[in-house]
Amino acid sequence: MKPTILIDIVQLLTKKGNTIVILIIFCVSLIASCSKNQAENPTPTPNPDNEVTAQNVNYNNFVRALLQTKCGGCHGAGGSANSNWALSDYASVKEKVARINDRVLVKGDMPAVGSLSAKEKELLKAWFDRNAPEN
Repeated sequence: MKPTILIDIVQLLTKKGNTIVILIIFCVSLIASCSKNQAENPTPTPNPDNEVTAQNVNYNNFVRALLQTKCGGCHGAGGSANSNWALSDYASVKEKVARINDRVLVKGDMPAVGSLSAKEKELLKAWFDRNAPEN
């Protein structure tokens, strides 16, 4: 839907006092923005020439791709959760390591759409255990 059409619809609904309808449209758009991008992105696979293991996992060889494919739909540039939980670069991820660990591995309520494989969880835990190295 083109933005101008959406604006026209919102203006029409606002004139009629249908704020609940606007809220529903907003919620549906929010949900769609998270799931669409994640559905299109494949699971990251480590480079076979330089296999990622629990002993060598780092942000650049595994975690960045994992976050982009599994979390980027909401927590990447333009994502619905970007304002509070931007995961766009190493610095933004490093400052949230404890929160990411809690939500992904401890509580298991993230990613909101989809899930991590056992191998992805194993490597992510190893990365946390190694103090989240960049390289």
